[in-house]
Amino acid sequence: MRQTDKRAALSASIAALGAEAEAGGAAVRGIVGRALALHREGLLERLKALESAQAAEPGAVLVRIDPARIDDPLPPDRHPAAFADAAFAQLKESIAAHGQDTPIVVRAKGERFELATGRRRLAVCRELGIPVLARVLPLDDEAMLALQYRENAERADVSAFERGRWFAQLAEAGWSTTRLAALTGLSQPSIVAYLKLGRLPEELVQGLSDPRALSLRDGARLAAALAGGPHVLERMREALAAAAGRPVREQLARALAAARGEARPPSKHAARLILDREGRKLATLTRSGNQWIVRWAPRIEAEAIAWIAARLPELFDQWRRGATAGGREEGKKSG
Repeated sequence: MRQTDKRAALSASIAALGAEAEAGGAAVRGIVGRALALHREGLLERLKALESAQAAEPGAVLVRIDPARIDDPLPPDRHPAAFADAAFAQLKESIAAHGQDTPIVVRAKGERFELATGRRRLAVCRELGIPVLARVLPLDDEAMLALQYRENAERADVSAFERGRWFAQLAEAGWSTTRLAALTGLSQPSIVAYLKLGRLPEELVQGLSDPRALSLRDGARLAAALAGGPHVLERMREALAAAAGRPVREQLARALAAARGEARPPSKHAARLILDREGRKLATLTRSGNQWIVRWAPRIEAEAIAWIAARLPELFDQWRRGATAGGREEGKKSG
């Protein structure tokens, strides 16, 4: 057993015995129990100090770190939905109830640390306000990326789309397909397939219920469709907006069917996506007969929608005053 694991086991034993002593457990009554109850806080603090002191040692070190001391310099490898779905909620519930079993991996960087693997575990610990269990390794930049990819390649819940986006970001940073293949052990044709998926336009991706459902074959089909001529992207976006909230397979079929249609400029009443400043979908605006319909993204809180709805009359009045003032200015110019 490693020294770090021994210390972790000892720490847990001290805490458990001390708690039992305070509760009057039969196994720890008497002098030993009273001593543990009296001194366990000091013993635990000394163990924490030993863990922190070893953070700068070369080689692997297991420590608990304040999440605020950890930076995240690597390209994103998970879709934002992965930090708000049912799996994330289950992970948070598990760590809150039983603690963190699997450490994240970081490297020391001066007085701080940089994350290699474990973004969701780190996010959970940040939300819970607890230290994160981390393994500190001496990693260079390329080893950090290789470790990040290797962990994700072994996880069934990391989608092809997320891997494609990761490859696309490295390619934008100057990595060739040859270098990416050497880093990951994949063939260059596989890298190209991932890049087709990862480079899909953001306007198209935002229209999908969950782009993580896309396969490599879907990426190739969509990339080929987008190369079909002018206005294809607009037609595909319109088809996706009309199928908002439907399963991804249905949305995909409609988008590809629209791409095969006759090339025409988009209607002035075409559905439009409303995005926030980070490019995430807030709502979809569509025309239905004589009405406009706003479909809010599932992640938007009901309180936020109610707040916006209450201010619509004021916003409409502001627009009306601006439009009227603009008309007067145009009249002055023409006169």
